[in-house]
Amino acid sequence: MAAHYPIGHNMKILEIILESDNKNVYVIGDSIANGIAGAGHVTTQYTDPGKNTSFVLQNLVKPFIKSGKANGATVILSSGAANSSKVQTDDGTVIQQENFGPISSQIRLLKDAGAKVVLVGVASKQTPPQKPTQFTKGKSWVVNYTGVNQQLDSIASANGAKFLGPLEDFDNSISQHDGIHPFNGYSKLFQAGASGAASSVDSKSSKDDKKQGASPSKSSSSFEIAVPSGRVGTEVADIQKTLVALGYDIGPNGVDGVRGPYTSAAVKKLQARLGVDVDGDPGPETVGALNKLLASKPDIASGLTHAEKSDVKARAVTNTPMAALSQDAVTTGKVGKVLDLIAKPESGGAYDVMQGGKRVPQILDMTLAELYKYQKRGGAGGETAAAGRYQYMPGTLLDYAKRMGVDMNQQKFDPKFQDQLAIYTMRFQCKLDGWLDGKVSDGEFLNKLSNVWAGLPNTTGLSTYQGVGSNRAGVKADLALTTLKDIRTA
Repeated sequence: MAAHYPIGHNMKILEIILESDNKNVYVIGDSIANGIAGAGHVTTQYTDPGKNTSFVLQNLVKPFIKSGKANGATVILSSGAANSSKVQTDDGTVIQQENFGPISSQIRLLKDAGAKVVLVGVASKQTPPQKPTQFTKGKSWVVNYTGVNQQLDSIASANGAKFLGPLEDFDNSISQHDGIHPFNGYSKLFQAGASGAASSVDSKSSKDDKKQGASPSKSSSSFEIAVPSGRVGTEVADIQKTLVALGYDIGPNGVDGVRGPYTSAAVKKLQARLGVDVDGDPGPETVGALNKLLASKPDIASGLTHAEKSDVKARAVTNTPMAALSQDAVTTGKVGKVLDLIAKPESGGAYDVMQGGKRVPQILDMTLAELYKYQKRGGAGGETAAAGRYQYMPGTLLDYAKRMGVDMNQQKFDPKFQDQLAIYTMRFQCKLDGWLDGKVSDGEFLNKLSNVWAGLPNTTGLSTYQGVGSNRAGVKADLALTTLKDIRTA
């Protein structure tokens, strides 16, 4: 008979672990699994945020089994069901159907390999509207979890696993609540029973608090961090202030509202401490875990105040007019003029620029293979390794050359090829054709160009990579937009 715990059963994961009488506890799965792992008590983890059940099966569960660690282990499995549930756009169009089939295979494979499995559920309702993405074709969208926990519960029961869910009751702070992740509830999820039911001790304490007129068990500090919307802004400054308060080094510029290399390095150290994905980007999961940490440190949180606009030291470049180009693009017409716009802040227009702005004519006669070796040797992987009119780093050059299907040992890094390389990049990443056809706005096109070339501003007036190394915009945003409009409408 399957060892089954119905939805709402007050069973702690820690009790499940103790019941299994082993210390080999692993967490496998998506971003929810990653958050649970951050609560501790696990040997190691196999997690990858944002992946669906099929990915979890092929790339996480099977490698774990192949490692030989499954025999005798307890596996807490959050199998990507959140990423495999029904997704609908704001007009009701279903753009993703449910797909939970791989979960049965995961549980069976794990059990056949000797593991005990606890399957974690999802939220039980439809999420609030999420921000538009390319996947949803610019429309807001929701994930519909109606009935999903019941399906997962049945899958767990049929395959001899235990079930824990739903999720939303584990997070009562909801300042970062998105209907998908229990941002501030991962530790509670690990320790509490299903459906967010507290242990008997917690329940008694809660009742006693009410009798004594105590305030709700909320954070003693009102200071909470919001998720930054970009690399520059007051939210970034709040992150920096908190990092400093926690003892992390954010570099010589201090709190400047710019997520540069020092701040990103400090965020990575913090993420390792919090047990979340280490990528240097303070996203929702990191911010949720950080707010939880602050709630546990009222002495630190009470000394923090939110940043003002004056704390953001980044400024867009103001030099106008732009310096004249040393050389026009080999390519003519509208595309050639866009290439000139890119080249002005990147290289001043010269095709033989390298090593931080020096003219190195010999690179024009090198094959791509020779240039790649020269970049890796001479540039030592730093900013000075960028080469040519459009300043391609060695890894990016290699990637796009392969995409274009060119022979690295035959193709030279001459001006004609450099233009072809930049045009291919614009078509692949920046919607060049759509912009030329009037289907992509000048602002959207500029933002996409700024995502590739750090010398161009986005529509905020700043480089997308402001604060990363020496990157900053070399063109004013209004001038760039005017230039693009003039090119397109000519």
